[in-house]
Amino acid sequence: MNKKIKLSIIIPVYNAAQFLDKCIQSILHQSLKDFELILVNDGSKDNSLEICQKYVTQDERIKLFDQENSGQSKARNVGIENASGEYITFVDSDDWLDTDFYEKLVNACDKYNAEISCASILRVRKHSKKYRIKYTKEEVFEKPQEKIDVAHVPDMCYVWNKVYKKEFLDRINLKFIEGMFFEDVDFVTRAVYFSNKLVTVPNTFYHYWTNQNSTVKTMKISDKKRADSLKSKEMVLKFFKEHNLKSKSRNLIKKKTSVTFLGIMILKIYEWETIKKYYLFGAIPIGEVMSYA
Repeated sequence: MNKKIKLSIIIPVYNAAQFLDKCIQSILHQSLKDFELILVNDGSKDNSLEICQKYVTQDERIKLFDQENSGQSKARNVGIENASGEYITFVDSDDWLDTDFYEKLVNACDKYNAEISCASILRVRKHSKKYRIKYTKEEVFEKPQEKIDVAHVPDMCYVWNKVYKKEFLDRINLKFIEGMFFEDVDFVTRAVYFSNKLVTVPNTFYHYWTNQNSTVKTMKISDKKRADSLKSKEMVLKFFKEHNLKSKSRNLIKKKTSVTFLGIMILKIYEWETIKKYYLFGAIPIGEVMSYA
């Protein structure tokens, strides 16, 4: 009888060639060796697929699935469906981990019979590093509100600084909502709430890479992404109300929803001021035409 794999590590891959080697290498050098690495190429247009194929030939623990571009949620769900580990975790293809990261998180789950363990996050930019979440103690939480608060739900609903018991995810039939941005929020909220225990693990870090120019790029964010940002917050507020969660996170998400909505309104005004400057048929400013309506 084959021994069950301890951990399934799922990486959705989309146009990640610049960072993919570093990400995969950080996994292959983990002190925990009993894992499978599931790479899901989501229709990359660069040479990400070739990089994945190279690693598949080098290590039998690596599996590769190739799909048409369907989004990160679909890629993660493909990973879950094909995972055979006792535990499941996720990594973004431009991030990396401390070498003892998974050993500590898996051991914590085993030690306390917990369905989720979570670790600290170090946000990395080109010229700076900053703790996004930092746990200083190994602690076990069982009460719903305590779990929600210590996991920083919903203001920092990161799926990838955690290890999840696969049997638990299967039992509650938890998957990512496909075709939606900010899908982490719903997934993490439900996982944390329904778990039997959550363990915090100190002294090991998930390194989260963020683009230095991300603030500039928010001006170009799609309407779909803006709408999904609001939708994800609305879903969590509804979940909190249904389960009588009156934690500090509930007030925080209300504030964030208001800020997001205000931001959308400001951007729409900005876009309209820009549109008004365009000329209809190359002759009449659109803003002038609309003034006659």
